[in-house]
Amino acid sequence: MSLIEIINDVRAGWADYRVLGTVSKTHPEYTLVVRDFPRELERHAAADRSYRIEGSTGRGNITSAPWVATFDRSVTNSATQGFYLVYLFSVDLRRLYLSLAFGTTQFGEYFTSVQERHIALRAAATHLGGLLRPGRILHFEPINLAAEPRDRMHFDYEQSSIAAIEYDLEALPDDAQLIADYVFMLELYRDLVANPLLPDLQQLLEAEIAPVAEQAVPTVKTFEPRAPRKARATGPGNGRYRLSKESKKVGDAGERIVFEYEIQKARRLGFDENQVRWLARDGETPGWDITSLNDAGETIYIEVKASVGPQIEGLLITAKEWVAASELGSRYHIYIVTDVMKPKPAIEIIEGPAALESLGLLSAKTAVWALDLTPRLATVTDAAAPD
Repeated sequence: MSLIEIINDVRAGWADYRVLGTVSKTHPEYTLVVRDFPRELERHAAADRSYRIEGSTGRGNITSAPWVATFDRSVTNSATQGFYLVYLFSVDLRRLYLSLAFGTTQFGEYFTSVQERHIALRAAATHLGGLLRPGRILHFEPINLAAEPRDRMHFDYEQSSIAAIEYDLEALPDDAQLIADYVFMLELYRDLVANPLLPDLQQLLEAEIAPVAEQAVPTVKTFEPRAPRKARATGPGNGRYRLSKESKKVGDAGERIVFEYEIQKARRLGFDENQVRWLARDGETPGWDITSLNDAGETIYIEVKASVGPQIEGLLITAKEWVAASELGSRYHIYIVTDVMKPKPAIEIIEGPAALESLGLLSAKTAVWALDLTPRLATVTDAAAPD
């Protein structure tokens, strides 16, 4: 079957398929979307690149409209993460978009307000659109998938489209043009992911988050390893480990929360608060960010790891931090600060992280050490980070 035949058949059969409610793997419509459409695209994808092409009619329940995505495996394997190229049918089956887009899950987890989430998604998409080279006439505005809030995925994907080609499903171009468009968009995708200025999704999210006016005293607890989770693929932007340092805005916010907490702790214990020093703010980088005192009045050395989200699953510890942690033992602490931009942040304290190596939570990686807070049942892919 040609690409145009597959698209027309998907459109013709979707309404009858959707009334089933739940995904049927034996239905012809499922075969078209999940097997035939991806196989046809595979014929035209660049042979020298590792692409994964996936079509979906939903997970369990049938989605509002089908989609077929092309993932560069070096970037992502999932529509919830990273950047990819995707065919999106509108919910009313009037339009089809070939969209260069990005996953919206991280934005949805942080921004519960639809309006705030869509503003953030649009700002991120606009920034990414500015990295694209000029070429064919592309649609750089939000796409129209005729989605409503109940069509959550499509409703958000209208805003996360970076650039797209729009087709009227009543007047599709011929097969040669459809294929030429797909090849062109693949080249655009390739250029985007190779752009040295490309931020990851976490950086895009952090750029759109504003600090709250006031924050309560953070909740504080001692670190306890989480229960192991099933292994999943790793790659740039997937959030398992921070492959780059958190943005300065987030890092500074986390350090400020810890510094203020340590000042209050010193006062409460009757110690001189001037012994609490925020070294990172003064440009000092000895392998930790803050020097403070424990309950016994002994000096402790605090490295702060911060996140805008409610949990960090894993950390990368630089060579300098690892040397300091090894030499200082139990006096070296890692403070994990989560929800740093929300009214109620939280701190989790790891005392003597070097000792976690014996528990199998800490392992050597390329140029860094990886601290796994939620150990998986399978080996993690090596990662690298700067000192």
